[in-house]
Amino acid sequence: MQRQKEIIAKRIAQLARMRAYLIYSSRRMRAASIVDKNLQQLEDADAEILAAFRARFAEYQEHLGTLLKAIALEEGVQVVGMTDVLAFAEKADIVESEQDWKEPRDVRNAINHEYEEDAATLSALASRMLELVAPLVSMNDRAERYCREKLGVAVVIADEK
Repeated sequence: MQRQKEIIAKRIAQLARMRAYLIYSSRRMRAASIVDKNLQQLEDADAEILAAFRARFAEYQEHLGTLLKAIALEEGVQVVGMTDVLAFAEKADIVESEQDWKEPRDVRNAINHEYEEDAATLSALASRMLELVAPLVSMNDRAERYCREKLGVAVVIADEK
């Protein structure tokens, strides 16, 4: 299954770039204290920072999920849905539990659905998204380590901004 390993290597390289962008956006969120502001009444510059962070968070998690699926397929897992991928990832010690994956997805979905609703709820969701960056990055680290040690896939690590 050399083709699958090539896909995995490309996903890792892509995630390395996305990770740097996400970390950069999370730093901008913190520096501008975005979560302490009324997210419904942000100035354009702050709204742009929030939008970039939300988009990068969502893309990073989606692509991390694609990497997990590629790893599972390489390991011969019969994948019907994300539950199969997460069960494999948990057994492989890439995720501690399904909740590690589901909470970022749930928070991301909630902030998208609550965008026009309560300002305090939006702020709490944005704050939680910021807190979830580190666990997603850690999951990415464990996936890269798994690929390197178990699959022999070369890992490309981008410099973090």
